[in-house]
Amino acid sequence: MSDLFVKILRSAARGLGLVLIFVGGTMFGVYYHAEIAVVLGGIVNTYFSSTQESVQVLPSPDLSRDAVVILPNTEDLLPLIYSETLDEAKIQEYLKRGAVVLPLGKSFGEPGNVVVTAHSSGTESFGPYRFAFAKLSELEEGQEYEIQTPAATYRYRVYGKEIVWPHEVDKLPHDERSTVTLVTCWPLWTNFQRLLVHTELVSVEYRI
Repeated sequence: MSDLFVKILRSAARGLGLVLIFVGGTMFGVYYHAEIAVVLGGIVNTYFSSTQESVQVLPSPDLSRDAVVILPNTEDLLPLIYSETLDEAKIQEYLKRGAVVLPLGKSFGEPGNVVVTAHSSGTESFGPYRFAFAKLSELEEGQEYEIQTPAATYRYRVYGKEIVWPHEVDKLPHDERSTVTLVTCWPLWTNFQRLLVHTELVSVEYRI
């Protein structure tokens, strides 16, 4: 049996295995969504180590009560929940209430990267916002969206997006721009990969 034929068989078996996992999970109610906090914990560690800062969870501003994100492909106001921790169980509870801002110590409108994550699919146990980022993949370069807080309205423009494997934790911007990375699991109904949508600040309208 040639090496090429063996490689083809292995690839086919791997692909069939992924299909069976997906179909089986859907049929029997087993949901293979990501434990987002665990995955992004690696991103946080990489981010801080790359900037030679100590790895720590920094507090985020308490603006969660009235903060929302408005994406261009939906008219819904998606609540933003500021997490004070990377504890997996806590973040999973927050995800039931909207999109979660991870505690990286960065704020909207300021230099640095803010990470916002939400579910893209899931069973009823994931709460009413389990499809919050279901259409995130439809965002294209140049499209804009708003983040509204009690302090201001921030407008961001998409400048790129990518699909990465969970171990690829070095994809966040590390420059002085004011950026937001929107993160969810991909494809829908799986936790195989992560969809990252990179956006940068284009305008701020402060509330007086």
